[in-house]
Amino acid sequence: MRLAALASLTLLASLASPALAADKAPAAGRKVQIKVTDAGFEPREVKLKKGEPATLVFTRLTDATCIKAVDIPDENVKKLELPLDKPVSVTITPKKAGVEAFHCSAMGMGNGKLIVEN
Repeated sequence: MRLAALASLTLLASLASPALAADKAPAAGRKVQIKVTDAGFEPREVKLKKGEPATLVFTRLTDATCIKAVDIPDENVKKLELPLDKPVSVTITPKKAGVEAFHCSAMGMGNGKLIVEN
């Protein structure tokens, strides 16, 4: 009986106070917009934190470059297709500090960098 009453109180508390329930939800991480333009990746360098999830949102705005898919070798991302004018998201969690390259899948061009800090 006592257990049922405690469960009911817990349920009521979570319904009455959505802020308390939201505090227990995991952090969504950082979201970074990266555009593919005639000049390549913009921004070309993105700073991230080691061990923190980050969602990279690539949007290809041009058909004038070879960047139609992207690779992030250190994060095991290969041939992530980038359809024209449609955002494509990939969530990564860098495991070590340093510089990680990202580039087009076709020819390794674009020279993007993820600068991962401790």
